[in-house]
Amino acid sequence: MKHYRGIRKKLTGYIDRFLGTGESVENIRDIWYKFKGEIEDLKNMPDDQWDIYVNRLIGEYLYELFLDGDVTIYSRLNLITKGLSNDTHTYNTPIVLFSEKPTRSTDLLSEALLCGIYSSTGQIPSFESVNVAQYLNRTAEHNKSYLIAITDYDPSGESIFHSLAEKVKTDLELINPDIEFTAIPIVFGESYEEIVSRYPTYTLSTNKKNKLNQAWIDQGQTLGVELNVVENKAELLEAAILKSVAPEVVEALSRHRWKQGKEEVMLASDKRYLELHEQMKERVAEIREEVEEMETVFDAEWSTPIDVEGIKGMTKEK
Repeated sequence: MKHYRGIRKKLTGYIDRFLGTGESVENIRDIWYKFKGEIEDLKNMPDDQWDIYVNRLIGEYLYELFLDGDVTIYSRLNLITKGLSNDTHTYNTPIVLFSEKPTRSTDLLSEALLCGIYSSTGQIPSFESVNVAQYLNRTAEHNKSYLIAITDYDPSGESIFHSLAEKVKTDLELINPDIEFTAIPIVFGESYEEIVSRYPTYTLSTNKKNKLNQAWIDQGQTLGVELNVVENKAELLEAAILKSVAPEVVEALSRHRWKQGKEEVMLASDKRYLELHEQMKERVAEIREEVEEMETVFDAEWSTPIDVEGIKGMTKEK
């Protein structure tokens, strides 16, 4: 684990104290708010920079604790990431699509494959890679898991995906070393030459400070392709992904799709279901109408700020 000094050491002391309470939160900012008022005297920079500094430190510190062996820290805290989505199906394939930018095609593909999406427009905060690893651990019934890149074909897209893949691999090995993890960059063509000849390109910057671009340029690859210009992305990607993952993963998805389709067909033609469904809708409408006809009274003193819990009991039947 890192050894923190000065202000950073004092801040990690507050984090340790919070962790000792056993409370859960939803995100890193919530942790900061638990002791924000107590650390004002430590602030030695503008508010916006202080915000970024403290939250980044909390993220780094939690990840250090995780890597140091506390592998359940994120699930105990109930930390979530805004980047990971579409993980609430009753059935999920052990696939996370990494998209550098949100696209409708990615959403369609995620629904078709019943898999998660991780969207990001920059480098990945450490704690978010753990969320991806936890998702893969939860869904890998056959001990196979995949992170699949749907990014621009350029140095930045390649670098961001590589960085996330390395973190997820490390995290998953700590959470469940029995799961085989594979990172697959999906490209729309067999080679650099084919890709840049098929789609509209842009010229990579030759700014010497941009080491990522320079590495490509040194290999004679001076052009990039934006994901936005690729047509029929969902169809192309679904075919490529199903060819790339393990047969048992495809089989499980196929069986689930078949059962789901069969259920829908049977329900659509089942007289008993249709009768019950119609009766249920009618009964819901009757109850709603009955409730709407009830007279109510708002019987409470208005508090400032409003007592969110108390407001539940402020309205009564007349």
